[in-house]
Amino acid sequence: MMEWEATAFGRPVLALVITASLALFPVFLIPSGPSMWLAGMIFGYGIGFVIIMVGTTIGMVLPYLIGLVFRERIHVRQMILTDIS
Repeated sequence: MMEWEATAFGRPVLALVITASLALFPVFLIPSGPSMWLAGMIFGYGIGFVIIMVGTTIGMVLPYLIGLVFRERIHVRQMILTDIS
């Protein structure tokens, strides 16, 4: 899969694909280590580092925003489950 990703896209599109995978994989509990490795191998230390930092920052913000949007539903579900027990 990583070989296909590296050869199928141009460099700008590949940077966006890697950034998106770094941002979305942790939301779905998929390891993003291979995407970090690929960013470093293809783009080098400087640009790869920037791509990794942008992707992981977005990946840390997304679960927080999801929790913020669904906070009330989560709280109600938690109260229902604790009342049943």
